[in-house]
Amino acid sequence: MPHLSRKARNQLKKIPPCIELKCEHASTLGSRLRSYQVMLDHAHELFLWFPRDVITLRTNQLDTCEGCYADITPEIWDKVIEWLETVEVTWRTLPDGQPAPSQVDIQDSSYALQKFYSYFQTNNKITIKVVLLSGEIQNTEISRDTQVDKFIAGVSQTLGQRPSSIMAQFGVMVLQDGRSIRSYNIRNGDTIKLQVRRILQPQKPVIYLYSPSDIDVSVRLSLIPEWTLSVIYPVVTIEDHGQRLEWNVRTHQDGSLTEHNSGLDVSYLFWEAKANLEAFPLSPASKPQPVDKFNPISNSLDDMDSVVIPVGKVAVYLDKSLKALGLYTEARTSFITYWLPSFLKHEYIALRFVPQTAYERAASLSISPQPDVVTRIFML
Repeated sequence: MPHLSRKARNQLKKIPPCIELKCEHASTLGSRLRSYQVMLDHAHELFLWFPRDVITLRTNQLDTCEGCYADITPEIWDKVIEWLETVEVTWRTLPDGQPAPSQVDIQDSSYALQKFYSYFQTNNKITIKVVLLSGEIQNTEISRDTQVDKFIAGVSQTLGQRPSSIMAQFGVMVLQDGRSIRSYNIRNGDTIKLQVRRILQPQKPVIYLYSPSDIDVSVRLSLIPEWTLSVIYPVVTIEDHGQRLEWNVRTHQDGSLTEHNSGLDVSYLFWEAKANLEAFPLSPASKPQPVDKFNPISNSLDDMDSVVIPVGKVAVYLDKSLKALGLYTEARTSFITYWLPSFLKHEYIALRFVPQTAYERAASLSISPQPDVVTRIFML
């Protein structure tokens, strides 16, 4: 029996039918096949840019590998396949580092390398379906190594649109500038949908204040220059070109608030903002921001930082998440029922929560006297 890691041994009782196959920067799930040659055929089907006769499979998941990758030979494949979660697909090498010769022409050691480059140049291009803004579908040949921003710039020129006003979507994910078509594992015949880029506008951000006794509280909100306040309630004076305001309220033990200037009794303080595109235009060459950064103009969702949920499960997911983040029942219900009608128009929802520190930098909140606990939630 092969020497296996503890994690691999724990998986023995339940062997999944699929196995993860990694090749360069691409990763996909494939079938767990016991025949070595059939598995090579399968790997070739998944990664067409690799010639069939130079493919080999490697792993670093066996204890004997000591963390280093080692080739899996045909003789041991069926003995270790059940223990592996991930297999690397690569090409065979000779001691001098050259790719292995083709089985067709074993006499010429450079034949496999020449064939690989020839195959790569031919098969590096794929034909995809591009859904234009009008809904028209257009077949487009494209290199797998094309950067997303270059792709968008090309189709934008054809459509007579600014590249900054268009985004490309593959499934539920928005393709990010700076990444290649290959990195999304987009294959021949797949569909990319073009859409007008949605500018992030805060939808119903509200401020709840809870206090065990009635006290007077000052609430100051300051936005970064990329945002301008558009709607507030209760209405107070907005300063600094629409970026700053202050509410003065009295809290009550039932959670309600009384705004001093107007005398209005409210459940929460409400504000919305719009993006300042005139002062901060979208950049077509912008790169995805780190998760701990938040800019309302350039932020989006990515397959590395968000979750995708069937629409039928999103309400339960949000309720559990918001409860874990500290929201009371009324706040959770208000949050979910506000968004649910727009969610129901889709089959899947991709979302993420902006880290509280990043949100604070974009929309700074100063409360006096200082609360014991501040919880801020912003969902993309």
